Amino acid sequence: MTKRPFKIHQLFLVGSLLIGASLLEACKDEIVGRADLEAVPEEALTESFYQDLDDLGSVALQEPTDDQYAGGRTAATITVDDDRFDCNNVVVTVQPAAGSTLQNPQGVITIDFGTIGCADPRNVLRQGKLHIVYSGRRFMPNSRIIITPENYSVSAVKIEGVRTSVNVSTSTEAVPSFHVTLADGRATFPDGTTMTRTSDITWTWKRNENPLNDERIVVAGSTAGGTTRTGVAYSVSVDEDLVYQRTCLIAVDGVKDYIINNTKDISVDYGYEDCQHVSITANRVTKGVKVY
Repeated sequence: MTKRPFKIHQLFLVGSLLIGASLLEACKDEIVGRADLEAVPEEALTESFYQDLDDLGSVALQEPTDDQYAGGRTAATITVDDDRFDCNNVVVTVQPAAGSTLQNPQGVITIDFGTIGCADPRNVLRQGKLHIVYSGRRFMPNSRIIITPENYSVSAVKIEGVRTSVNVSTSTEAVPSFHVTLADGRATFPDGTTMTRTSDITWTWKRNENPLNDERIVVAGSTAGGTTRTGVAYSVSVDEDLVYQRTCLIAVDGVKDYIINNTKDISVDYGYEDCQHVSITANRVTKGVKVY
């Protein structure tokens, strides 16, 4: 099976872990307390799980044939050309809704990773089901997908919530732009602790002739919030557009701002553009940190 290029969304899963280790290392220099600082990598890791949902949905939506999209109410099993689906027990079905047409496809795609699950080449194990309700073609303005997990987990972390993505592009000629919200998000870790989350994000897809040069841009003003695994309230906002490239494990530009426990402010600046460093500001102290 031919593998697709490494996804920008997948970079969140690896990059957030690297950022977390580096931020806690910075804590040794007492730029901020450890308990507060831990909220930053926890937020980044949890967001990566939901970014991965978006990408799984997008990849699956590319696979049905025209006949399967416009096939009335006949369900069909489809093959998804992506290494995250490359296990014999993974079953993906498309169920068109009554009245679905090629011009305006509607229906449900179900991804079933099974109870055993499927481990990708990066050893990320996915188990359970994802239900993807779609309306309209993915890159048409006003198209919509709603993703709901069912007993779904990523490397033993149970993921819950409703993820809704709407194409807000002004036309098919414009840069693809998506407004993505998360309601009732919850990540339950193997030790029983939970992290709650809601988010409201807009991102654009800057495509190039060579897909390896594509950029995913999370637009300034995007927000998220919830509680950490220790029950501490957090909120995060994108102050300057975050730019992600396939060649880097972290953003190459942009600024995120964290408010921890309604008072403590931590800023992470990705402006080094070298794929290795971020700048952390807390308690009026700024420190450059090598992520990897």
